[in-house]
Amino acid sequence: MAAFFQNLFKKRSTKATRPDNSSKKDNTVQNSSPVDGESATSRSPGQPAIDTQRQTLADTNVPQETLARLATKGLAADIRLEAARRLTDETLLQQVQKASRGRDKGVYQHTRQVLQDIRRQQEDEQATRDALEQLARDAEDLAKTGDTTLYEARTQQLDKQWQSLEGSASNEQKTRVLSALHTCRERIRELEQDRQEAQRHQDQKIQREETLALLQETLDSLAAEAPTSGALPSLDALQRTQENRWLEATRDTSVSRQEQKQYEDLMLTLRAAIDAVRRLAHHQGELEALMAQDAPPVDQVIALLDQLAWPARLARPEALHALSQVVRTQPSQPAAADNDTEAQEKAALKLEAALEQLEATLADNRLKESRQQLKQAQGLQRQLGGKLANRYRARLQRLAGQVRELGDWQGFATEPKQVALCEQMEYLAQQPMDPEAKATRIQELQQEWRDLGGSSNRELWQRFRAASETAFEPCKAYFEARSDLKKVHLQTRYNICEELARYLEGTDWSQVDWQAAEQIEKTARKEWREAWPVDFRDNRKVQKEFDRLMNDLASHLDEERHRNEEFKQGIVDRARELTEHAPLSEAMDEAKALQKQWQSIGITRHREDRKLWKAFRAACDEIFARRDEQRQRREQETSESDQAAQAVLSGARALLDDQPINETIASEWIDKLEATARTPVSASIGKELRQTASQLTEVLRQHQTMAVMHQWQQWVEQRVQGTLSQEGLPGHWQELQATVAVSDPRELVVLCEILNGCPSPDDDQSLRMELQVRRLKEGFEGGPNQQGANSDTREAIVARWCLALPQDSLTPELATRLTQALETQNPDS
Repeated sequence: MAAFFQNLFKKRSTKATRPDNSSKKDNTVQNSSPVDGESATSRSPGQPAIDTQRQTLADTNVPQETLARLATKGLAADIRLEAARRLTDETLLQQVQKASRGRDKGVYQHTRQVLQDIRRQQEDEQATRDALEQLARDAEDLAKTGDTTLYEARTQQLDKQWQSLEGSASNEQKTRVLSALHTCRERIRELEQDRQEAQRHQDQKIQREETLALLQETLDSLAAEAPTSGALPSLDALQRTQENRWLEATRDTSVSRQEQKQYEDLMLTLRAAIDAVRRLAHHQGELEALMAQDAPPVDQVIALLDQLAWPARLARPEALHALSQVVRTQPSQPAAADNDTEAQEKAALKLEAALEQLEATLADNRLKESRQQLKQAQGLQRQLGGKLANRYRARLQRLAGQVRELGDWQGFATEPKQVALCEQMEYLAQQPMDPEAKATRIQELQQEWRDLGGSSNRELWQRFRAASETAFEPCKAYFEARSDLKKVHLQTRYNICEELARYLEGTDWSQVDWQAAEQIEKTARKEWREAWPVDFRDNRKVQKEFDRLMNDLASHLDEERHRNEEFKQGIVDRARELTEHAPLSEAMDEAKALQKQWQSIGITRHREDRKLWKAFRAACDEIFARRDEQRQRREQETSESDQAAQAVLSGARALLDDQPINETIASEWIDKLEATARTPVSASIGKELRQTASQLTEVLRQHQTMAVMHQWQQWVEQRVQGTLSQEGLPGHWQELQATVAVSDPRELVVLCEILNGCPSPDDDQSLRMELQVRRLKEGFEGGPNQQGANSDTREAIVARWCLALPQDSLTPELATRLTQALETQNPDS
């Protein structure tokens, strides 16, 4: 239709105007150069030119330039559109779009859409390139950066971006990105190792802090409450455990010098306390013997105290305190007489030494020591006789004056400090504070006052003392309440001892819940610690009773723990034996039973249990590692067997496709399939092997059946022809043919057709119905022919045909029907 309008327009234009006045559009069409396939004579807008352009466009190898000319100057719209559709060059598409604007809507829209798709594709490709370049830079920057914040998450994000862009990356970009990501992953592993190492150091630090705190708490408890000989086992255990704990907490880590020194000081003090308690236990008999005397000899008391050498930081036991009081209250020796020349000379030498020390102290301007030494010298001077005492009196008075001058001078220097202490104490008295903290601060200020050497200013001293009393007033109620609380705690400790005593007396240790007993021990110690503070003197008796009861309970628990540890050690030994036990299945079953037995064992010491568990776990891991090794070997054997089985399957399946099948070769392949199925193949391959063997066996059976059937058909025909030799027939046919009680050849053929589901001719339909009714009736009645009915097989029918029926009654027609019936397979037969 478009060509018709174009030709009509050209004809009208030619008739209406002269050639030199033709429109610009017509000149464009008429003066256009011919496209490929057009001759100079085909420029007219006739059908031959259109056909020529279509023939050119039909070529599959048309150049892009030719397609561009056809898209803009084609004589038919479908030619121009088809040429435009086949254009792929972007430059030519732009030219065609520009030339077709306002002239050919279809070509213009198509080229515009194609150019938009090209630009969109170019933009997508450029965006992908930019994203790859940015990804490479980001990965390289991340590999070099020192900022490890969310480092793993940032690496995962880059890796996720790389998975979506990897297919568009160049080899250079792949190298850059993969190398940077590898560096990032290595750094992640290093950061994880550093984190774990830092966590280990932190855990060790916590362990050290807890060790120091426990040691300090223990020493504070020993300083507050005198230890008894019954506490020696627990102190020994504490020392050993904390030494091991400190070794583990300082292994492969840095420990500050101050922290190490603090531990060494605390442990040294603890060892001294343990040694003192051990000496106390060793001399307990001597101590009790002295305490039993009303007036023990002072020299024996002093000797015993020297042997015990009780540390100053520990609270003294009551017995040692009583002996010390005996020494202090012993009356001093009378002063030496004037005529005791030797004693006077010794006292004079002591006084001379005291005066020299006093002069040295005064030279160093140490007021407090000077006052003490002055008093000591004055006491020694009083012990001397008249002449010797007068010899030192002037020197002593001179030194006393120097002490007073030093006191006046230092009083002038320390008075501002003492005024400041008064102001601090007065300010403290006005502040609401925790009573214990306030009392501690009061003591600190009082100690600072004493360190200044006191004050000769009576008013200033009274001011400081009044401020101290005012500040301490709110603390009195607290300490009174605390005293009441101590009584409550003391009663609680008595109750704990009573409950423990009842439990120990009423428990049958041959039948006891050991876990409950262990829990009672932990609860008793916890409640005992919580019942704090208590008065030290009042607590001594109940503390001894508690230690005795807890030692009794601990002895029972330790016996049970040792028994259970022996049981677990036996399990560990048995597990180690199982690591080489065969068969492996028995070893694994017994290992599982040992695990259950392990769980049923009762209480043990935590540290020993951890050691035994590690050993048991290692043995079990070794046993099950053998199972994994066997599994890997089985998987390897299965893989190898599957590969070998695939070759057997391929050969057997190829044999199934071959027709006719060779029985010998088929039997060999069936044996191969069955033998291969017995190898350690996978379940799916084994199923395929068995299925293929069954298929091949069925094909072989069908092939053999068909061979037998063909032989029967030949004998049936030979019987009709009279050429059948009965000597070549099977020997059992003579008995077999007697099972078919049919003498008419036609009935025999119809019977075979019934048995094999083969249709009978119309003439024999009544006979067929009669035979079917007769067989049904015999089946219901179970008559004498029932055996024959059951034996009506095809072989028996053929045997009857070949041996029992007279030859003159056999016809070729019946023989053909019989052979056809034999070929039919009745699925129900």
